[in-house]
Amino acid sequence: MGDSDPAAVMLPFLRRARTAGVHRAVLLSSSAIPEGGPAVGTVHQALPGLFEQWAVLRPSWFMQNFTGTHMHARSIRDEGVIRTAAGSGRVGFVDAEDIAAAAVRALTDEQAPNTDLVLTGPEALGYDDIASIVTEVTGRAVVHRRLSYEEMRDRLTAQLPVEFAAMLAGLDRAIAEGAEDRVTDTVQHLTGRPARTFRALLERETRCAG
Repeated sequence: MGDSDPAAVMLPFLRRARTAGVHRAVLLSSSAIPEGGPAVGTVHQALPGLFEQWAVLRPSWFMQNFTGTHMHARSIRDEGVIRTAAGSGRVGFVDAEDIAAAAVRALTDEQAPNTDLVLTGPEALGYDDIASIVTEVTGRAVVHRRLSYEEMRDRLTAQLPVEFAAMLAGLDRAIAEGAEDRVTDTVQHLTGRPARTFRALLERETRCAG
């Protein structure tokens, strides 16, 4: 988890794929990582020079963070609490299934996008909003507890390497400063259907669990 240098493995693999005749590649990156940035940002920067057709998918934070095995989902189930250092910052949370659908089109359409694509859901929500929607849909009271950067970093350090914990807490701080407060129509443009809302995803998950 949290490989700090994925390019060391990915770039040699991609070069070999190109030599073997592969003409298109689609990279899953992140809305928080620009071209030339850390980690997969280096791979993003190299991709156009390696392949004739390419795309970089840069999804926002996953809606499934609140329904799967992520720490937010666990704390919702165990304590009825979401803890972040994101303050009142908002995020265009995106359904992982919408990311997968966009990836299929980027890989199989006659022409690849040949650009980077920021993928979001249809609305930007704060963690207070997420807690309210979870409460309304599930009937269980959930609250968002706002931590400082230092409190979040120290809490994460109990579970993760110090550098990675600091990076994740820093991403929360960036959210608080507005870095993820945006929505795009990329899912609609690529797949021909609207991106799923968080409420719709949660209602589906609740029905399946029942």
